Amino acid sequence: MKMQILTTSQSIEWIKVLENCPRYDFYHLPQYHVLAEDEGNAKAFLFHFREDEYTIAVPLLIRPLNELPGIRIGTTEWRDATSIYGYAGPVTSHNDIPEPVIQNFQASLRSLLENMGVVTVFTRLHPLLPQLATLAGLGECTTLSRTVSIDLSLPPEAQRAGFRSSVKSGLNKLRRSGVTCILDTACLHLDAFIDVYYETMRRVDAPASYFFTRAYFYKLAATLGERFHLFVCLHDGKVVSGGIFIECRGIVQYHLGGTLDSALELAPMKLVMDEVRLWGTDKGFGFLHLGGGATTRANDPLMYFKLGFSKQTHDFSVWRWVLNAGTYESLCADVSSWNEKNQRAVTSKGFFPQYRAPTEPVAEGSLVAAQCAH
Repeated sequence: MKMQILTTSQSIEWIKVLENCPRYDFYHLPQYHVLAEDEGNAKAFLFHFREDEYTIAVPLLIRPLNELPGIRIGTTEWRDATSIYGYAGPVTSHNDIPEPVIQNFQASLRSLLENMGVVTVFTRLHPLLPQLATLAGLGECTTLSRTVSIDLSLPPEAQRAGFRSSVKSGLNKLRRSGVTCILDTACLHLDAFIDVYYETMRRVDAPASYFFTRAYFYKLAATLGERFHLFVCLHDGKVVSGGIFIECRGIVQYHLGGTLDSALELAPMKLVMDEVRLWGTDKGFGFLHLGGGATTRANDPLMYFKLGFSKQTHDFSVWRWVLNAGTYESLCADVSSWNEKNQRAVTSKGFFPQYRAPTEPVAEGSLVAAQCAH
């Protein structure tokens, strides 16, 4: 048995490992991890374990902790691990990996991460890939919500039969209104799409992390090449809606999308989804994965929209693992103390790791109340 660590500079070897696994997605590709390295203070690694004919591999972004406010690092350079934007997690060469092999993989991964000074691991898992058995016993895997997919192996008519009636009528109305949806293979409308995306993120009050740089979109298209597909809706010659879809191993992922404020009444994103599923079916792909909602609430509007195209859903789970409980508690205490001194409050109590939880300034009334309580 052997554990190998690959970096994005070893992309050929990285891809060879993935190709030994029948099921993986673009989120696992080294090219996509290069973009993550460029966007933030992190280094991407593929942890590749091999024993006999079995392979287990998991990509992780390793981040230093010394840049966090309030952290007292001392002589040890502590780090943590996370996943790229999207759905990653482990991939395997076989659907059923023997338990002794899984145990050896887990022991090797723990040893390597501890040697790297990694305190915690957080990863979003892939709803369409079997991953939970590989991680069982390493921290906890928690199902947060559901995601939606369309089975592209079904005939187009059978797919459409699963649409909500309001979606069908909305599509008919869009086409009568002269709205068209095209696959922009030359990315001639990419700049206009980026403006639409930014307007959408501002409208929904998205966190800063969703405002990717304009250069990011162009690098995404250039890096992923033929896997990258931009669909845009045009009305009176203007881009009013669109989405970036990325295909890998028969899975078409709805990656980023948006609609102009002025076009919300038209609801042109319905047409984008319909055209993409027809295109994907024609190409012989297996799934169009629409993803989940913007929140985990049962009445999430985005989830409701996606369920209008299919009732086929999948568990969306995350993996949380504390490797060094003592250090984790110390780091959380450091940051908590800094937040209190700088009058900042954590906005998400369940955030993991807690020392990276987003904060906001304490409201003046709340601060006075807290001081009175003391």
